[in-house]
Formats: sequence, C-alpha cells, structure tokens
Amino acid sequence: MPVSNLSHSRDFTGENFYIGLDVHKKSWSVTVRTSNLEVGHFSQAPDPKALHSYLTKKFPSGTYYSAYEAGFSGTSSHTALCKFGIQNIIVHAGDIPNTDKEKKSKTDVHDSRTIAKYLEKGLLKPIHVLTDQQQELRGYFRLRESQVRDQYVEYYNMGSVLPKPPFEPTFSSKHSPFILTTYLPNPVSHCISPRSSSHLGNSPVCSSL
Repeated sequence: MPVSNLSHSRDFTGENFYIGLDVHKKSWSVTVRTSNLEVGHFSQAPDPKALHSYLTKKFPSGTYYSAYEAGFSGTSSHTALCKFGIQNIIVHAGDIPNTDKEKKSKTDVHDSRTIAKYLEKGLLKPIHVLTDQQQELRGYFRLRESQVRDQYVEYYNMGSVLPKPPFEPTFSSKHSPFILTTYLPNPVSHCISPRSSSHLGNSPVCSSL
C-alpha cells in the first residue's frame, strides 16, 4: 500500500484530506488519505480537538473530510468535529463497501483504512443527522409518550383498587383530571400538555420528575 510523508511541504491550500475514523470509547483509529495515498495512520484518544490539532499541524491550510460508522457514540463526535471545521459524515456500517477479504480481516486498522479509502472515492452515503434543536424536541416527545403510557397503567390499576368505580376507567380529557386528583397522590396529568404537531417543545415537565 503506497504511503507518503508530506512533511516537506508546509502549505496545503486547496488539498483535500480524507480521514477514516474507527471510534471506540477509549481510543480512535485514524487513517488520513490524499491524492490516492495514505499519508497518516495512528491511534489517539477519543478527542476531536486532538485530531484537529494534528491535522492543522501536519497538514496546515488543507480541507478536511472525515467519516465514521454509526454506533454507540451517537452524534456528539460528529457535532464536535464539525465545530472544528472538519466536514464529517456518519455512515451506516451496512452501507460501507467491503471485499470478502476485508470482511474476514475486520480490525480497527482495516476499518479506518476502508472508511478513508471509500470516503476519498465518494462512495459513502451519509445518514441524516438531526440538529440539536430537533434532538431536544424528540426528547420532549419521548418524555410525553412515556408519561401517557404510565397514565394508562394507572387507570387500569385503579380498577382493582376501587370497589365501585363511578365510571369505567378510560383515557379522556373529561375524566383525567378528576381521577388523577381524587385518587392519586401525585397527579401527572398536569405535567403534560395536549399533543401538538407544531409546538412539541412546549410540553412542560414536572419539577418532581
């Protein structure tokens, strides 16, 4: 595999560098390619700032592109890399082309090299990454779903506690406040606003949760 050391030049204006990352909790395996050559390969701490410092010191004024497989790390690394000026994408592991040999010899080193190689060739398709605001709204929506699910459980559990319920337990806006405030010590109905497709982020959260 051709490897080049570009240390003789100090200005890489207009040069594109493609970085393949195999991310783990304690370390990253990094491969850097440009002009169909591998110009760097190393392991480092999982720190986007450290990677940016290496690139700007080793290949100043270059344009940096990076990619890593979607996994446990989520999008936090992606966000940090983009803030440092590295144009990063996240790819699904199943969308990375692999030869039979690459599949059988799958290691951190091979993974980062494979990602860098196909990133340079433009063969990697990024997944959609939600913005910070969209992720926050999704969190509110999931919280509301969880609270509604818990309400259903409370309604049907009350049927075994009350000897003669005044009505059949159902989930309705008419009966919800009465049941919860009458029979439950810590009502949760007031914590959740009605579902709104356009103002999902306005759902209040209980201070006791």
